Amino acid sequence: PYASMAWGLLGHRIVGEIANSYLSPKAKAAIKEILGDESLAMCANWADFIKSDPSYNYLSPWHYVDFKAGMSCEDVKKYLAIDTATDAYTKINFLVSELKKKNVAKEKKVMYLRLLVHIVGDIHQPLHTGHEEDQGGNKVYVQWFGQKTNLHSVWDSKLIDEQTLSYTEYTNAINHS
Repeated sequence: PYASMAWGLLGHRIVGEIANSYLSPKAKAAIKEILGDESLAMCANWADFIKSDPSYNYLSPWHYVDFKAGMSCEDVKKYLAIDTATDAYTKINFLVSELKKKNVAKEKKVMYLRLLVHIVGDIHQPLHTGHEEDQGGNKVYVQWFGQKTNLHSVWDSKLIDEQTLSYTEYTNAINHS
């Protein structure tokens, strides 16, 4: 397992803000009931903020899903149909299922919704759905404006941070809802 922080702070906020713009009024009301005044943009980073707390170490593999190199689209579909690993795919399904239940405690629902927003953002960063062999690009070294870094880091934050826009400016520029 490897540490992963897809999109960094700014990228996760962008994902949360875009997601919010596609919600129906009913979905927005359900989310408000769970999160109160906390927006999806602001809750989107919670899963990275708690990484320093050892009691949440079990969440580490929830941030990504690994595929063997060379798998076709059909191979990936077949794999996901039987996937039982602790990974982003199985945990998204788990979180959605738990959030639909009526008898789940509110504090659990808050945690589950924060995780869902974050993990959906994670899997939209291409290296969080990658190959175990290169640890999602963490073992692929590149030069970024003359500095050695890894491909995962470039995708997580360097591409976004280079533009020096706020998350709302990014959202307005790329969202066409």
